[in-house]
Amino acid sequence: MSVQVSLNIATYKLIKDGIAYAKTNETLAQDAGRATDLLVNTLMAYNPTTKKWEPFTDETATDGTGYPRGIILETVAAADIVAGDVADLPILVGGGCRVDESMIVIENSKTLETVINVPAGVNVSVEDYLRALGIFTIPTVDIDEYENA
Repeated sequence: MSVQVSLNIATYKLIKDGIAYAKTNETLAQDAGRATDLLVNTLMAYNPTTKKWEPFTDETATDGTGYPRGIILETVAAADIVAGDVADLPILVGGGCRVDESMIVIENSKTLETVINVPAGVNVSVEDYLRALGIFTIPTVDIDEYENA
């Protein structure tokens, strides 16, 4: 069972401000062919049939994974994903928060401008879809870059 919690945004550099909600104890689907780690802040899709998460990679998928549904908040080793489903993962699912767009990882050459067209006629960008979830992407500059130069 998953629990939705409000995050302490000071813990996650991705989240700049606002109210951020995450689901905890989420399950990542096994991928026997995975060769690289799943990086923190990767954009994720949810498969409603299996009730498991997977990286968002195909905006034309018709199994429910054609939509970005959240952002994973920790790195998962490729070996763990190859070995089986990975449980107990936190996924940012919305709320009303702003996130650093430069920190979001999107696999398979997709971008925030990638247009989702499932079902046919939807025609919204990944960024617009995230906004509908309450995840607003913003360009940011970390002040540490200037203070510590």
